[in-house]
Amino acid sequence: MADEFTLTNLELRESTETGEAASGLSHSSMKGLFLLSVMELAARGEPRGAVTVLHDAGDSGARYQDLARALAEAGWAVALPDMRGHGRSEGPRGHSAGLKEVWRDVVEIQNHLAYRMPDEPKVIIGQGLGALYALSYALENPGAAAALILVAPLHEPHFQAPPTPTGFKKLLGKKARGDDAGSIGYRGDDLTRDAARAAAWCREDGTHDTISRRAIEQAGEAARLYLPRIAETGVPLLVLHGEEDPIASVEASRALAGPTVSLRTFPGMRHHPLQEAGAEEVHGAITAWLDEVLPR
Repeated sequence: MADEFTLTNLELRESTETGEAASGLSHSSMKGLFLLSVMELAARGEPRGAVTVLHDAGDSGARYQDLARALAEAGWAVALPDMRGHGRSEGPRGHSAGLKEVWRDVVEIQNHLAYRMPDEPKVIIGQGLGALYALSYALENPGAAAALILVAPLHEPHFQAPPTPTGFKKLLGKKARGDDAGSIGYRGDDLTRDAARAAAWCREDGTHDTISRRAIEQAGEAARLYLPRIAETGVPLLVLHGEEDPIASVEASRALAGPTVSLRTFPGMRHHPLQEAGAEEVHGAITAWLDEVLPR
């Protein structure tokens, strides 16, 4: 981690199976506390607002440091959280108790940023699964975000669910659990043409191929319920998509464009434009759009 970034651990409530705040807390050294890790980068000069980046499935906030630096140069403070079960954050690998849990965590991240910038605009960028989280959060919390940027939203998530117990296991009373481990199925070369970044996806400690049954179910629900309502956010909204994305449909993203939803596609880029060869073009598109919709 570069010295310019600071690492914050937010102490959050554990969740029930359906994502509400549980009465108990979990962290072993601070009984009852759940630690969610957030990398932060201060704005260069006077901050004009804060941007939170919600990563994709199996991903981590640390992989978005180049974007954070571009945003900081443009005057934005940046938060790069590791969602529960990812990166440095606690929780079973790849598990989320659901959208309600995600929304609670984003609220806490936004509240943390608001201590230093109570009146400045708060922007959310989401990649892949994170784009579904960002959109659903904004629709469920009107006014909480001043602008949204959705990168390669998962219109039809195709994660591999864990098998449902059958036969002898079923006879023994084994039941399907929300935290049963399934598979994300991303390959490095699905995400980017950049050979080094593609290889890093497969070997870095901060990335993994695990996603739980509950997280898979909730990803599908988010796509079904919230993408059709994208025009209802009431805030400026930009969709970015690589034209060679093998995971999420660029044509479905084109269909989202309209009077309240801007669209920018990038020829040759795959599922993670922010991790691509030529990602500087994507960073520039983001900062230019923010200058337009949220001028200094």
